[in-house]
Amino acid sequence: MKEGMEIVRQELVRLARGFVPLLLIAFGALTLFGFGGVRTALSLLLGAAYSLTLFRMIGKNAVKATLFPPERGIRIVRKGYIFRYVLTGILVVLAIKLPFINPLAAVLPLFFPKVILVCANLFPRKGG
Repeated sequence: MKEGMEIVRQELVRLARGFVPLLLIAFGALTLFGFGGVRTALSLLLGAAYSLTLFRMIGKNAVKATLFPPERGIRIVRKGYIFRYVLTGILVVLAIKLPFINPLAAVLPLFFPKVILVCANLFPRKGG
């Protein structure tokens, strides 16, 4: 499990590095559309932290699932998926209800891991 979590940690660091330019681009775009300010910046940062936490949870569940027989591993992955789905629903509801959070800015970083992974496959780095 330790080796698997090391891989998850490495991917998490790679994703975190990819989040920085995406956060700056998102903040700039939202500012251009009139949503700039501290509220938007805070919402982007909270959304990014939540997105990275979700990614870590996915990795942790996947590593844990490999330690068990396939039937039990599938149950572990399914339970983790449902738990993350419920948490994301709660995040969206809170983002809409709380006055100090910009809902768009809070939800936008949830798509950043997908953007980073697609870009990593479209533009592979030389040497690994």
